[in-house]
Amino acid sequence: MSHGSSRFSLVLCAACVSCAARAPALVRGAPSATNERRPPGILEVRSVQLPDPVRRGDSQEQLLLLRAPAGADRARETVREFMRAAIAEKPEQLELLLSPNAFVDNGAGRQPARPFWQVRMAQLDYTELKGQVLFREADVQTFRAEDLLRLPRGRRIPLELGADEVAVRVPIRVSWAGRTRLFGDELLFRLQLTGTRFEIAEISEDFKLP
Repeated sequence: MSHGSSRFSLVLCAACVSCAARAPALVRGAPSATNERRPPGILEVRSVQLPDPVRRGDSQEQLLLLRAPAGADRARETVREFMRAAIAEKPEQLELLLSPNAFVDNGAGRQPARPFWQVRMAQLDYTELKGQVLFREADVQTFRAEDLLRLPRGRRIPLELGADEVAVRVPIRVSWAGRTRLFGDELLFRLQLTGTRFEIAEISEDFKLP
C-alpha cells in the first residue's frame, strides 16, 4: 500500500469516528414521546371537550349531552313552603319563593304577586287555618309542557310552560274560615328553574279579595 493510500484510509476512519460521536445513541425498546408503547388491548385515552348540556337535541349530532329534567319533587316542595308561609302569615318567607316578576292571575286580571299577598294577609286572618289539612298530597298534580298537550279538554289548565318549567295543581280541601273565604277551590303554580331551585313565577287562582 502506498503512502497516499494509507493517508486516505486514516482520514476516512477519522471522519467515521467523528460522525459516530455526534450521532445520538438509540436505545432499543425505549418509547418515543409521540408514540408510547402500550400493553395489548389498552386503548389510547384522548381528552374530549364535552358540549353544553341541552334538554333536547338532534340525533345526527356526533356528540350530544342531554340534561336531565330537574326533579318535580323540588317544585312540589317549593309549593308546600309557600302554603306554609301563607298560613303562618310570613311575607318575608313568601318573598324568597317568588321570582322577581311573579304575578297572580285571579280571573279578573294579572297583578304583581308580592303586593297582592301583602294586602291579602293584611285583610284576612290565615292563621285560622292552622292545624287544618289544607290539601292532600295524593291530590297534588305535577305537569311539564309535554304533559299539558295530553290533557283532555275538561282537565286543561290555563298555563303555558317553558322547557324547564313545571306546573303544580293544588286542590284546596279547606278554603273557608267561618264565613270568610281564604282560598279558591284550587291553586295553580307555574314554577321556573333558577340554578338548582324552583321559583314561583305565576299563581292562578279564582279568588277575589272582599
